Amino acid sequence: MEQRIEILPGVFLTAVQTDKFKTGCFSINFLRPMCRAEASMNALIPSVLLRASERYPDIPSISARLDELYGASMGTLVRKKGEVQLVGFFADFIEDALTGEPVFVPVLEFMAEILLHPLTKNGHFVPEFVEGEKRNLSNAIAARINDKRSYATSRLLQTMCREEAYGVPRLGEMEDVARVGAEGLYAHYKKVLAESQAELFYMGRKTPHEAAECLQRVLSALPRAQAFMPVGTVQGPAPAAPREVREALDVTQGKLCIGLRTGCTVRDESYPALLMLNAIYGGGVTSKLFQNVREQMSLCYYAGSSIEKFKGVMVVSAGIEFDKYTTAKDEILRQLELCRAGEITDEEFEAARRYILSELKLAQDSPGRLDDFYMGQVVAGLSGTMDELADSVLCVRKDDVAAAARRLQLDTIYFLEGENT
Repeated sequence: MEQRIEILPGVFLTAVQTDKFKTGCFSINFLRPMCRAEASMNALIPSVLLRASERYPDIPSISARLDELYGASMGTLVRKKGEVQLVGFFADFIEDALTGEPVFVPVLEFMAEILLHPLTKNGHFVPEFVEGEKRNLSNAIAARINDKRSYATSRLLQTMCREEAYGVPRLGEMEDVARVGAEGLYAHYKKVLAESQAELFYMGRKTPHEAAECLQRVLSALPRAQAFMPVGTVQGPAPAAPREVREALDVTQGKLCIGLRTGCTVRDESYPALLMLNAIYGGGVTSKLFQNVREQMSLCYYAGSSIEKFKGVMVVSAGIEFDKYTTAKDEILRQLELCRAGEITDEEFEAARRYILSELKLAQDSPGRLDDFYMGQVVAGLSGTMDELADSVLCVRKDDVAAAARRLQLDTIYFLEGENT
C-alpha cells in the first residue's frame, strides 16, 4: 500500500507499507533547482551535517549512537533528476517488531538532530569540517575522469545541454567548490531548509499514517517559508545539424557516445514505448547493439543505450578501437534506422519486454531502488506505481516502438580518443 501525505507545509511523505523486509528505511530529500550557482553548496550540505551535531559533536559519537540503534545506518544523498537536484539523507534500520523495543522513532530523532542542530562555531558551520568536506567533494569531482566510460557520457551531456540547467553536473564544478566558505554555506543551508519542497520516503511495517505522525513530530521545528516547487524539466531542442566533438586523453580504448533527443519524457503516454525501444535497441544482452554491433560484427568491446527519462535524452555508448570510429558509428546509427523501419523480430521484442518486467520486479525487492523510483515520480509530478508501469509495458506494440524511434533526433556525437591517434 502506497500513500502520499502532506505532513507539514511543503513537506510530503510517500509511504509504502510492507512486511517483506526485516529492515525499514526512509529518506529525506530537499528539492532544489539544478543550477551552477548552488549545485556544489547543495552537495556539500549533507556531508557537513553528518560530521557533527550539538548532541553528537564528532564522528565517533555519531557512530556510537547508530550502533546503539541496532546498527542502523545513515548516509548522504545527492541526486539529479532532470533539472532538479535532491539532497538529504537515507537511513535503514531493523524493524521494531524484531527488537522488542522502539527503533524507528529513535532513528528519526537522530536524523532530526543531525539535520536541524548542527554543531556551529561563531554562528556558522565549523570551518574545519567545511574545508574537510570540500576536499572530499573536490576529490570526487576530480575522480570523474578516472572512469573513462562515465567521463565520456558526462562530457557528451555537458556538450548537448551546455545552455540548459541539465548541463550542470550533479556535484557541481571544482572551481565553485573552492569558493565556498563556512559562513556562506551555513546561510545557504538555512535557505535550503526553509525554502525547499521536502520529500520524505518511508518503507516499512508501519501504516502511512503512523509513519506520518512520527515524522510530523520530529520535524516540527523544520523552518518553513515559501518553498521552491519543481515545475518540471524542459526538453531542449536538437541542433539544426548534429554536433561532432572529439577529445584526446591518454586512453588505450576509444569511447564513443551518441546523444539523441527523444521527444518524450516519463510524463508522456508514449514513455512505455520509449522504454521498450531502449531495451530493443541497446538496453541489454538481447538488444540490437549488443547482438549485432558487439557480438556478430565485433566492432566494440561494449555497446548499449540508456534513457534519461526526466530530460528526454537517450545516450548510446560504446568502447571501440580508435580506427573503428566511423564504422562503429555508422553501424550503431544503422541499427536505429532498423528500429525506425519497424524491423524488429518477435524474439527481440519479447526478450526486451521480459528484460524490462524482470528489472521492475527486481527493483521492487530493493528498498533503495524503490526510494529512487518514488522520488522520481514526485519530481515528475506522477503518482503511478511500478506495477502500473509494468502493465503499460505489456500494452506496447511494435508499431509504438517504431514510432518512438522515429521521434529520436540526433544531437551530438562525442568521441574520446587517444592522444597520439
